[in-house]
Amino acid sequence: MLPMIEARDLCKAYEGFSLGKVSLTLSAGAILGVFGPNGAGKTTLIKILAGQFAADAGELRLFQLGYAENEREIKDRIGYCPQEPPYYPDYTLVENARFASSFYSRWDGAMLYGLLERFRISPYKRFRLLSPGQRTLFSLALALCHHPDLLLLDEPAAGLDDANRRFLLGTLRDFTAGGDKAVLISSHVSDGLDEVAEQVLFIGGGAALLCADKEDLLARWKWVHFRDRALTAALAARLTAISRHPFGSAGLCSDFPALRPELAEAIAAGDVRVENARLSDVLIHLTQGG
Repeated sequence: MLPMIEARDLCKAYEGFSLGKVSLTLSAGAILGVFGPNGAGKTTLIKILAGQFAADAGELRLFQLGYAENEREIKDRIGYCPQEPPYYPDYTLVENARFASSFYSRWDGAMLYGLLERFRISPYKRFRLLSPGQRTLFSLALALCHHPDLLLLDEPAAGLDDANRRFLLGTLRDFTAGGDKAVLISSHVSDGLDEVAEQVLFIGGGAALLCADKEDLLARWKWVHFRDRALTAALAARLTAISRHPFGSAGLCSDFPALRPELAEAIAAGDVRVENARLSDVLIHLTQGG
């Protein structure tokens, strides 16, 4: 299947920050989560993908097209939900939507009204009177209601309550279910969006740290809990982030399939217990080394 996004060695520098050589590929039917701490470069990357920033270097194609010759067509096919929605504060939501509709060939006003009704937001409310969560929901509604082929969502769970977060996760799953659309989301991992991401890109300090299929990554990264003297010094040296606990120690393993045969006897004896790592564990290790 042809990729929706092909990015190679994207770079962007401005005062106080530099994004360096980020590469990724996103195919139709997939959801890619870009995870990293504040200031990692997630928003800069998404703005480049959305055509809000031009990269200083690197190659970028969306839908097999380049922005230089096909900007209007590319943006018509993207649903973009920015972290800080740039809408007119004194306009009502209807007025803001009317302005936005002029940029899209597949605008669906009925869908917009349906989403706003689902979110219990009056379309006649002025944008500046919305809560942070309502602003996120309005931005999401605008991103969806012109039937895009690709969603680019920057911190889309910000300010959402549990019910609307669940709605968001379900919407993203439904959006890609047909296999002809794709989603790229940025997140801090802890907001639940890691549940729907099938591919992950960890980013920190303006650099791509790791890009992998989520299932493969979680099959490799494990917490190994072990009793005192259960591991040889050589085995313990292959773990990181080792910490002491009342009944032993625990360390993080980044390639458990390679370590499993050497742990098999200790696991069978009950001296070693293996626990799944979380994406947040991997991110902390990659960005903080612990």
